Amino acid sequence: MKAAIREALQTAALTLVSAVLFAAFFQFNAWIFSALEYRSGINWVFLPSGFRVILVLIMGVPAAMGIMLGTWYIDQTPLRNEFAWLLLGNGVVSGWTPWLILKWFEARKMISLQLHNMTAQKLLNFTAVYAAANALAHHGVWLLLHRDNMNWWVDVWPMFIGDMVGALLMLYAWKLMLAYFSHRLPQTKHRNSARCSRRST
Repeated sequence: MKAAIREALQTAALTLVSAVLFAAFFQFNAWIFSALEYRSGINWVFLPSGFRVILVLIMGVPAAMGIMLGTWYIDQTPLRNEFAWLLLGNGVVSGWTPWLILKWFEARKMISLQLHNMTAQKLLNFTAVYAAANALAHHGVWLLLHRDNMNWWVDVWPMFIGDMVGALLMLYAWKLMLAYFSHRLPQTKHRNSARCSRRST
């Protein structure tokens, strides 16, 4: 019973952390790339696209739920005049698309959770599929639920490009960081063991 409660509290905490991080990063992207905004929620460089994937890689399902909650919070203002189901659907697509695409690639052994082990071509393939799925899923929901002032065949391309560019920048930065620390840690351990051996002698 205690283990179940502890697991539930941990999941809730990870979900909340993911929601806060995603909402904050979304606002950061809107601020730094404000000149590249195509329309509300669509930017020619959308770093949160890659940040979604990183969160899901680290935290799994709680991250997907957190991104969904964070998206609902973000969309309160831009979609306040829209249908309530549109707000709900937008959050579901935002949170669960990266998780589903990751699972699809994992099942086919086409992606490694340790991105530093992936080739540039594999990472590019994943990013292209993820960006396309995200753009199509969002615009599919908007079309189905009749979002105002939307031109499906035109608006889908800026979202795809923005997601693709943002995801590539974020995932390559994450890949380089993982590679750096994977080389750094063994060197640190080696130096520490060498110091200990010198002290023992």
